[in-house]
Amino acid sequence: MGPVATVSLGRLEGAEEGGVQVFRGVPYAQPPVGPLRWRPPRPPMPWPRLREATAFGPIAPQTISPGQLARSGGRMEEDCLYLNVWTPTACAGRRPILVFVHGGGMMSGSGSSPLLNGARLAGRGDLVVVTLNYRLGPLGVLHAPQALGEVAGETTANLALQDMMAALAFIRREAEAFGGDPRNITVAAQSSGAVAVASLMASPAARGLFDKAILQSGGLERVIAPEDASQVACAFLAALGENSPDALRALPLEAVTAAHATSIQARVAPPRGEFHPFVDGLVVAEHPVAAALAGRTAPIPLLAGATSHEWRTFDAGLGDEAFEAPLLADRIKALLGEGVSPDAVLDLYQSEQAAPVSSQGRRAIGSQLVGDLHFNAPTELFARGHAAAGHPAFHYDLTWESPTPGLGACHNICLPLVFGTVEGAAKLSGADADALAMSQRLQDAWAAFARSGDPSTAATGAWPRYAPNERLTLRIGRDAEIVSRHREAQLALWTSAYPWLGEQGL
Repeated sequence: MGPVATVSLGRLEGAEEGGVQVFRGVPYAQPPVGPLRWRPPRPPMPWPRLREATAFGPIAPQTISPGQLARSGGRMEEDCLYLNVWTPTACAGRRPILVFVHGGGMMSGSGSSPLLNGARLAGRGDLVVVTLNYRLGPLGVLHAPQALGEVAGETTANLALQDMMAALAFIRREAEAFGGDPRNITVAAQSSGAVAVASLMASPAARGLFDKAILQSGGLERVIAPEDASQVACAFLAALGENSPDALRALPLEAVTAAHATSIQARVAPPRGEFHPFVDGLVVAEHPVAAALAGRTAPIPLLAGATSHEWRTFDAGLGDEAFEAPLLADRIKALLGEGVSPDAVLDLYQSEQAAPVSSQGRRAIGSQLVGDLHFNAPTELFARGHAAAGHPAFHYDLTWESPTPGLGACHNICLPLVFGTVEGAAKLSGADADALAMSQRLQDAWAAFARSGDPSTAATGAWPRYAPNERLTLRIGRDAEIVSRHREAQLALWTSAYPWLGEQGL
């Protein structure tokens, strides 16, 4: 018999793997199907008998290859609100809890991805590690209150974020059953997951659900305005051909996914997420970066940063010859608007290159343009506002480079490093002794932050707090170096493109 955890709803039988105990497929809400489709998550029902918790729950509906689906547990269903727990032992201790929210553009991903196997992080850090699934795409983020038939006392807005809130409430309530400390919950998240968690940090509705936050490579500018979300919903409902609550909830899932595929618009620059979180005034009260700059984020410790070359992943399919002046000019206009001089922007970036600008140099500039607007500038602004309000904030720049030529320190490279799953990601992060050592350095820093709110370790040295005047960040890769980030020209350039900043900004 495997290890048993007793939660308020019943008993769970897990497994011993990799030196830790793991409980998979734990329901944190009722299945959001039938009449509960496009409804806020409901508390899970108790189970009378010992429940087997050795297999991952189904992942949320999404476009995924058969191989990817097999690696994530082999099941994809609308009934997807499950979480997974790795713990050194479920029967003793009050360990820090690290809850990880996956990315994927709010369109793909799952808590059962092999890269997110929590065994090594839990064992090395002496942590309880939790991953979770949440609703994706139009099932998770659809701004159509009339069509969905909202009722008094609840909202259908940002259901994906409401799922995360339900999971966090479940973890807070049941933490001790897994050997965790309910008063010490850190939420870590990457990419669109970090966008969601930043939104929760700015949401009064989510206050008290977690105690610290780690934002990894979050494209924080992606939170969209309600009018844009309404346009997306209109296109989706038009493709679906239904707009009444009963009819929408009675449709087969295949019809929903087909309409999703028909209605989305593929756009690369500027990056946009049709079904990203939107400002609804309740779940997402305001844009999270604007909230941070106004001092309205949750008063909790924050660790936030990005990789040095985030957007190279998304430009990997383009040859060097594509990055000529016309493409760069088009990209600058798409990002910053017609009123900005492409030549002035290129001069600003070219001035940072010591060597004459080659085709590879233009490629690097083209990727960095999007990386700065989408990841670096909004993340730094979020940390700046959070710190200015007097809350502990730490900032990082991950410089570890992929062994795959051209990727550099790219998007997603942090995942196998933080989770210690580098063997399964050799082309992304490398899998040699150096990559494993780098992974252990990041794991130790993340565990230190989850334990105390300070990521300093023997390997990093004293990690200074980020402060608006000094702007000290830890550049971490093969070496750890404290640098002062004063990039006022770039920040001023990119913040001019953020309509949600209003009169705030620098």
